[in-house]
Amino acid sequence: MSRSPRFLFGFGVALVWPWLAACDDSPPPKNPFDPSPSATKTPPPATAAPKPTTAPLLSIDDMGVKIGYSQVLLDKPEGRDKLDTELQEHKSHFEGKETSLAVVRKAKLNHVVTMVTALEKIGVTKVTIKTETRKEYPAELPFTPQAKAKDLEPCTVVAMVLDDRGTAVWKISGGTASKRAKGFAGPDLTMTGDTIERFAKACKTSTTFMVSAAEGIEWGLAYDLAASTKKIENVSFDRYVLLKETPIAGRKVDLDG
Repeated sequence: MSRSPRFLFGFGVALVWPWLAACDDSPPPKNPFDPSPSATKTPPPATAAPKPTTAPLLSIDDMGVKIGYSQVLLDKPEGRDKLDTELQEHKSHFEGKETSLAVVRKAKLNHVVTMVTALEKIGVTKVTIKTETRKEYPAELPFTPQAKAKDLEPCTVVAMVLDDRGTAVWKISGGTASKRAKGFAGPDLTMTGDTIERFAKACKTSTTFMVSAAEGIEWGLAYDLAASTKKIENVSFDRYVLLKETPIAGRKVDLDG
């Protein structure tokens, strides 16, 4: 039986259409140079943390040093290295400038010495130390780093709090130290002041006061000794130096240490 041309055309389209549809649904050919889907993607490059735009607040408590929000435990083996590293990160804010340091009375004296020395290393010219003290004394004093206190007169006054909480006053060149016994609540700073005045009047060419304390004496007592000089009549000190090494009363003070 013969078929019409229209029938044959329709029949052919019906056979070809499923094949065309199947071709349309197939995935595109794979590029051999495309990376594997399971390949690890390269993370974006890390960006450096923004540098602080202002100097951090500096303080010392009975545990150690704080630089901004970072605590440095100086009694730990890595403490001093960490302190130097932390301060180096902020060197641009301190170099060639003065700064402030808040210190609690019960802080260890060697912690304060370590901090002032570390600040000296990054170029700080003067450290104003703030400490709670007796109401008649100033609550802050400017301390010059020891490295900047060179070529002092041999008669320059040095004083320290002794391990029994008495005091000793002498000249940095050495000589007999004048000692005062402790008072009821610590060093007798009134009697010590009389001694400081006597030594200072004999050394009119120097207005530097060097201060220290025996090992184990808290910072607050050393600060009181320095601050008490502001109440001495007819004597004026304009530079205070916290000694790096604990001196021996009456011995020459080594400023190269």
